[in-house]
Amino acid sequence: MNHLSAVVSTEFEATGDTSHMVSSGKLSLSDIYGEWIIYRNLEPLPKKLRGMRRAAGKMGIDGNRIPRKHEVDYARASMWFLNEGQKLRRKTGPLKELLFIGDSLFTDGTAFTNLANLSEWRGSCFIGNEKLSEKPSSDIRHEEGFYLANRWSSLASWLSWGLEQGFSMDDSTAVIVDIDKTVLGAKGRNDHVIDQARLDGIYRTMDSVLGDDFDRAAFERQYAELNKSTYHVITADNQDYLAYICLVLNAKLLQLDELVGEVEENRIDNFDQLTRWVNTRLMMKPTGGERFRQVHEAVMMAMHQGDPTPFKRFRQQEFMTTIERMGSVPDSATVEDMLSDEITITREVVDASKWLAERGCILLCMSDKPDEAVFPKRHLEPEFLPVHQIATHCVGYDIHEQLRAL
Repeated sequence: MNHLSAVVSTEFEATGDTSHMVSSGKLSLSDIYGEWIIYRNLEPLPKKLRGMRRAAGKMGIDGNRIPRKHEVDYARASMWFLNEGQKLRRKTGPLKELLFIGDSLFTDGTAFTNLANLSEWRGSCFIGNEKLSEKPSSDIRHEEGFYLANRWSSLASWLSWGLEQGFSMDDSTAVIVDIDKTVLGAKGRNDHVIDQARLDGIYRTMDSVLGDDFDRAAFERQYAELNKSTYHVITADNQDYLAYICLVLNAKLLQLDELVGEVEENRIDNFDQLTRWVNTRLMMKPTGGERFRQVHEAVMMAMHQGDPTPFKRFRQQEFMTTIERMGSVPDSATVEDMLSDEITITREVVDASKWLAERGCILLCMSDKPDEAVFPKRHLEPEFLPVHQIATHCVGYDIHEQLRAL
């Protein structure tokens, strides 16, 4: 990666509350990024851009397993999409720069680092996490290429700083924009609504599988404990895995203390091993009813096939609980109510994306969410639109004029 040289920490002016945020009407992701959107299965929406099923070999990755965002194979696929997209735009010059906009230093930051190292493009990554209780600040980590900010409005400062550092931000520049908790449900501002939608999807799934035997209070304790990084050895930070484990615990096939002990003693150190343990326990002690057994068998089959989204029943419910929270409040609602109750589009990310597109950059919007959580089941739910086509309120600070002045 071509890094910058010095280490600098800066502070900038920004509004410390939501009173100056505005709603600029409703937008969908497709209104901003067109079809240049890719979800977890690495199959681009543009039909002319080949995805993993047809081009895994050319990407240099294993076509039998979908890589996760933090893995190097994900970077290989991302670089393929950007280079192929550049060809489709009929741009004669190669890509030379990489800009990345995300919310997580671990997942987005790792994806950026992997891609920058692999491509050898000069790069910078903006990581936003709004913390209105803190004084506005940014931390520029030149050696790693990161610009960390506690205000999404500092996207304008990041782009201004990038120009000062000599970034071209033109048709030789690739831009990746994260979807979840970045352009949708900004981290620290609106991401709690995404989290609540996911939880409600899990609740509905538990109700449908366990019925009256579902213990919500016990689930909340189990979920809160196992959602910690301590248990990533078995959850892999994968919500499918976490939801399935909580289902197993709620069905009383395993006890939480028992599972924690197995993890602490390193007797269970991955999800596949855990599912085999559950399978053995289920043969010894049938419980949970027929629906639970169906879920377990479906998860086992998906794991055998290398599918990173084994708990599809949960993800299908998550799709419904997500779209129910998009564009759901009236236009007359206050900004505070929109941010409280609706998954909103982040105004600052929209302004930055449009400004970069106008300069000729190629933009790719990417998400680690599986198809089941973002697309309706066409044969059962033909009346619903996919997440990227649903209009929802665009809320945030107006940085358009700041960008025009650059």
